[in-house]
Amino acid sequence: MKGGSGPASRGWLGALWRHPFLRHLRLPFNLLLSPVYLWGVLLAGGHAGEGRIWLGYLAVHLFLYGGTTAFNSYYDRDEGPVGGMLEPPAVSRGLLPFSLAVQALGLPLALVVGGRFALAWLLLFVIFAAYSHPAVRLKASAVGALTAIALGQGAVGFALGWLAADPARPLWSSHGLAGMLSTALVIVGLYLVTQSYQTLEDRRRGDLTLSVVLGPRRALRLATAVLAAGGAVMLPELWRRGGVVTAAVAAAFFVLLGAWMLGWSSGFDEGQVTRNFRTAMRLAAVSAAGFTAFVVALLW
Repeated sequence: MKGGSGPASRGWLGALWRHPFLRHLRLPFNLLLSPVYLWGVLLAGGHAGEGRIWLGYLAVHLFLYGGTTAFNSYYDRDEGPVGGMLEPPAVSRGLLPFSLAVQALGLPLALVVGGRFALAWLLLFVIFAAYSHPAVRLKASAVGALTAIALGQGAVGFALGWLAADPARPLWSSHGLAGMLSTALVIVGLYLVTQSYQTLEDRRRGDLTLSVVLGPRRALRLATAVLAAGGAVMLPELWRRGGVVTAAVAAAFFVLLGAWMLGWSSGFDEGQVTRNFRTAMRLAAVSAAGFTAFVVALLW
């Protein structure tokens, strides 16, 4: 019986994981945003052993980010690659209530973490809704999209980590402001990277993203400059917490990423959608993994 139930169980779980609704949550892709939250935890003086930090992490990365990517998929109905998926499944009517239900499951966890944390969580929910919903659709405008991403996933994403670690510590301190500015810049840079392979579809849909307005090559060069600015803001904080060696290694890491992006942009071919998607995902994964390693090492 044991030998027979194992494969059946794995088959059932595999089928569940491949369900279109769950795939639209894009959970592996949302893990790439982990450094933003953890950077907030670090600058607020938090420690990796605090349970409230990880409860907040689940409220944000599993439920809020997962639900909002599904919400965005419902309205975008992408046929080409999107963040974390080369071939997104078709969208059905039930995806919208499913996405809202997933987000709703995160709110009780946010309230357990704390009142200020829950307010920031709700603010991010509103920003995400305005980014995708046709009534507002900030995504359709280059300025609106960049503002939503910088303030939402960047500044508010950092603030959520800060508030989970120490809600009493003033967020508007010099370290808090530096953290929000640095993550806003880095997230905008990575957002431009992930837009690179969506230019053709965004143009077809009428979304005037920065990659559509400037062209993907110029947008990637701008992304390199924005990421460099974000790294420059981060370095003093890394130096203060990890010393000169940590700051030097981080600086070298940012330089290598910049060289990679400039090399990619110089030979960028808009028609090579699949290749551009894979390059963008590798770059985003390396960026997130590298910075996560720095932050986790300092948190421990």
